[in-house]
Amino acid sequence: MATLLTKHELEVELEDFRHLLSDFDYSSIKNITFLNLDAFLAYMENVEGNPFKLQYNALQKKLDILQPYLPFVSSQRANEFLEALSQTHNDEEIKLVKKEFTKILRDDFIKFSRTVTTSAQWSHTIKICEEIRLRKEEMLLALQ
Repeated sequence: MATLLTKHELEVELEDFRHLLSDFDYSSIKNITFLNLDAFLAYMENVEGNPFKLQYNALQKKLDILQPYLPFVSSQRANEFLEALSQTHNDEEIKLVKKEFTKILRDDFIKFSRTVTTSAQWSHTIKICEEIRLRKEEMLLALQ
């Protein structure tokens, strides 16, 4: 079972994530333009030897740590997840839905984080992630 982060650890990991994302170095490509962030993420995931591999891997490692604390960025996305789960019939289908939505959740969080421009907005994001962390902590305490 994964270890639950403390409030301070979560804040540090989120700040590290934000810095990784904001300090992303695009200077190694000069002749490529991406239509949107989805195109950029697809490029990083699928093109072997791309110049962003190290930065992308660092971002993914940070998301591995943050994954349990990430919120859905919209109620529509949460509803899509619940609807997909309701259509499953066995554990294997549930695993596939979770895997699919894990990627969606992570990509959504990257996209959302890039739109956060003020300290107040980022503080609000940290607060939401902390609320998720607190619920997990309460659930663990209730099991003991």
